[in-house]
Amino acid sequence: MAGLNRPKVIVVGGGPAGSATATHLARTGLEVTLLERAGFPREKACAEYCSPGVVDAIDELGALDHVRARQHRDLSQMRIVARGPRLTLDFANQRPGANPALGIKRSELDDALLRFAEKNGVRVLERTRVSAPLTRGNRVAGVRARTREGEQTFEADFVVAADGLHSTFARSLGLEKSFRWPRRLGLVARFRGVSEPVTGGQMHIADGVYAGVSPVGEDEVNVSLVVPMGSKPPEASTAEFYESTLSQVPGVAAILSGAERMSAIRGVGPMARRVRRCAGPGCLLVGDAAGFFDPLTGEGIHRALRGAELAAAAVAVALQREDRMPVGYEAGRDAQFNDKERVCRLIQGMLLSTPVLRYAARRAGARPEVRDNLTGILGDYTSARAALRPAFLWNLFRP
Repeated sequence: MAGLNRPKVIVVGGGPAGSATATHLARTGLEVTLLERAGFPREKACAEYCSPGVVDAIDELGALDHVRARQHRDLSQMRIVARGPRLTLDFANQRPGANPALGIKRSELDDALLRFAEKNGVRVLERTRVSAPLTRGNRVAGVRARTREGEQTFEADFVVAADGLHSTFARSLGLEKSFRWPRRLGLVARFRGVSEPVTGGQMHIADGVYAGVSPVGEDEVNVSLVVPMGSKPPEASTAEFYESTLSQVPGVAAILSGAERMSAIRGVGPMARRVRRCAGPGCLLVGDAAGFFDPLTGEGIHRALRGAELAAAAVAVALQREDRMPVGYEAGRDAQFNDKERVCRLIQGMLLSTPVLRYAARRAGARPEVRDNLTGILGDYTSARAALRPAFLWNLFRP
């Protein structure tokens, strides 16, 4: 054993969920160590679009100035295009003077939030790969990890796992659960020299696939493509498949006419996962580690940051209990996220029928009350419950 450390709380993973949770905890006076397997800044497959609700959460964390000091683009609207019909979600018009959406590289966003955690007293150990939880009886009591110095054991009173979509921590504890639908692959890359200015976020939907466009710099855009798992022909390279599929999405093809790809194509899939539970004695899961649903509306970072608030409050409860159980955490997550997930499932169902989606987009664009509700819901700053009410669905789909 190369060393023995005993902080009060260990956070595994330095993405938005991990950094935000660690910051909240450190501010309460706890000793917090964050273990991150990569060296920051690092790239990550992501649409690189932050909704206004995400920016609000960063602001409430106190980190917005640190994030905005990095290269970014303010985005006042999101446009959804379904092979003809266009639905514009105008955030600036709906809440003038409030935080806009943000286009920012994940390498910049994640590094800014991690450095902010350090500034708030979090001990950050990068290039530290957690291999398994350390258990005593039925309680998690730390982690085992490989550091630059070799294998180490990190003991703690509580462990927060924020190690992402393919969580080693969740897998080691047998918490993963099979997930059959939707199963999609996400591919992302950045381009420079687009043929027309892109001033807001865009989502283009066509025949079971969708593509997002987000400006992340003065002359650089992120283009994300989401397709069904298994749709790439075995003989095609990833680049050939990505570029040929984008060429069939009319709005994106026009934007990229003459543009130059400036980054590698990064992928992630399947873009959904479930866990049997996200809390137990001495531990909890947060962010993508706690469950991930195909993020058509870009709510992944929002769930990470709002989940961090719930996680920090649950850790405070657990540390007062002998069994270290974060009572109320799972119920709090359900209350916070279930309505939005149901809306996402509804939209995902529409993806199976492009005519239905086009019809809904056309009706929403023509009905201000429906459009305004969707703007707040998809902007992550109003409750999604309204979209599940029969009256809303009738207003959306009636002739």
